[in-house]
Amino acid sequence: MNVVLTGFMATGKTQISKKLANMLGYNLVDTDAVIVERTNMTINEIFDQNGEEYFREIEHDVICDVGKLDNTVISTGGGVVLNQKNIKELRKNGIIVNLSPDFDVILERLSHAKDSRPLLKDSDIEGIHQRFIDRLPYYAVCDYKIKVSNEYGPEHFAKEIVKLIQG
Repeated sequence: MNVVLTGFMATGKTQISKKLANMLGYNLVDTDAVIVERTNMTINEIFDQNGEEYFREIEHDVICDVGKLDNTVISTGGGVVLNQKNIKELRKNGIIVNLSPDFDVILERLSHAKDSRPLLKDSDIEGIHQRFIDRLPYYAVCDYKIKVSNEYGPEHFAKEIVKLIQG
């Protein structure tokens, strides 16, 4: 069984997944890192040179592959939920946990990350907020939802996830 982390950009998926994999003794896979490795391009380069649609196609192929793993924490990109086929693949052998912060948490974290986030390049705060709102129904398709904040660190939220999945 895998544990799959979903959530909007800057929700803490990468950091929480590292702590969670360590706690569970699971392998760790970051789908964006797999995409970078397979294409030999950064996420920004893929978006700039080939567009979002091309990126989403590669992302789906990666999801199909990593969904077959076992005893793995899978940290997904923020838009993976937009394709319900991705969720179907991940759910075959995984528990889906959505990391769900308030939007002000996202804004605070993104203020330090504009250069590394392809969808932020031309977006203003209103556009980012609209994307956040638009994706909420997609993130709701999960087994568990964890409210994340800047009040606690990644280890706190990883422990919360362990409690939920181990009952």
